[in-house]
Amino acid sequence: MKRFFPVFVMILFFVACSFERQKVFWKNKEIPCLRRLVIIGFRPVSPIFKGSSYVRCPISDNTFRGEKVSENIATMMTELLVKHISNKGHFEIITPQTVEKEFLDIYQVIDNTDKKDLLLEYIKQIGFAFNANAVLLGHVFRWEERIGSDFSAMRPASVSFDLHLIETEKGEVVWTEEFDKTQKSLSENLLEIKTFIEGKGRWLTAKGLADIGISRMVKKLLRTQKRCRK
Repeated sequence: MKRFFPVFVMILFFVACSFERQKVFWKNKEIPCLRRLVIIGFRPVSPIFKGSSYVRCPISDNTFRGEKVSENIATMMTELLVKHISNKGHFEIITPQTVEKEFLDIYQVIDNTDKKDLLLEYIKQIGFAFNANAVLLGHVFRWEERIGSDFSAMRPASVSFDLHLIETEKGEVVWTEEFDKTQKSLSENLLEIKTFIEGKGRWLTAKGLADIGISRMVKKLLRTQKRCRK
């Protein structure tokens, strides 16, 4: 039995990895080689109507179960994103702070532009302004903190966010990833083995869960750049 368990865990791990890959949307798009990337970061998207529990992404039009998300959460998520990309060091990045200095109305425009075409045109102009190949923008739809401790949670953490890569030349979305997860125990869902391993067998905080999601997204984005590094 002792020999069987590691094999069983490995099988579940590969099943979980296969399950995650089904959410990759970029395969039919041509991703530019990223020599310079503008990071706008994450913006909060909260339910518009009182009592509503669903929100819509202004870029993909996909809907998510949502709740009110604060600016502080979006800022913290952006910091995690910049950290993960900076640690890889594959291309030059323009930070959100630099973008804010040049485009003083950036968040007002992004948060209040209802028409997708106008939003993408604005983002395209940001990319041109910094002579960048693409711009990275995401949205946070839900942020529910864990109630409990690392080893006993009355309510697990639950987060939902996405990330879009908009190439500068045409102003088109060429890559999108979504992370919409409420942590579950292995007894509830065996496909949680990947999150279980990454979280070191603990009930994660919302930040810990989001950090795992962002790390996965960045790794998938970098996989689209393999051909560029040859």
